[in-house]
Amino acid sequence: MIKFMTDIYDGMKTFMVGMKVTGSYLKASNVDAANTITTIQYDGTMTLARDVQVADRFRGHLHNDVERCIVCKACAKACPIDCFWIDGEKTESNKLRPSRFDIDLLKCMYCGLCVVACPTGCLTMTKEWWGATFNNSDGTNLHGQIRNFGVGYYNDDEKADVEKKRFEAAEAKKKAAAAAAAAKAAAAAKAAAAKAAAPTVAAAPATPAVQPPIEKKPDEPMS
Repeated sequence: MIKFMTDIYDGMKTFMVGMKVTGSYLKASNVDAANTITTIQYDGTMTLARDVQVADRFRGHLHNDVERCIVCKACAKACPIDCFWIDGEKTESNKLRPSRFDIDLLKCMYCGLCVVACPTGCLTMTKEWWGATFNNSDGTNLHGQIRNFGVGYYNDDEKADVEKKRFEAAEAKKKAAAAAAAAKAAAAAKAAAAKAAAPTVAAAPATPAVQPPIEKKPDEPMS
């Protein structure tokens, strides 16, 4: 019973503290409306949205610089609600490119975990908050829609061309490696032949060391 009453007291206390903070803003708005954070009437246009000053750590919608994407899918693994669909294809240089990169903005909760996980920095959170209307005629207002950041799939002709270029690049690399190995083997054989043809110089016999004669001391006279 005591704990129950204590919880009620703590709840009312925190509620009053919050209302005190809210009341201070309401009071300030009557005194100096210019320096107070207030809610503005939004008409759904980008003009009014761009005029709003946001905090440095504000997380707007996701943007992807697709040219920097390496299709590692680290963002998809970090996303807690699975709002990414990513497909990749290999280019003629045998590197992956994102043929499809869809983000379901209706599911996105703007946690920013994908931005942290991205190793190349291609994912960023914008500082613009796009409107609530579903007008996508200019490609800017995308709230609640699926945004595609991919570069598109190769068609059949492009696939054949890419495969041909990749095969030619691989063959050229093999030929270059074989030529380098042959040149190295030829240089090693030439060095071995030169070493075998070199005349052998017999080593001179070692001169025995001459010891100096031992001097005999004269017999000492007997006393």
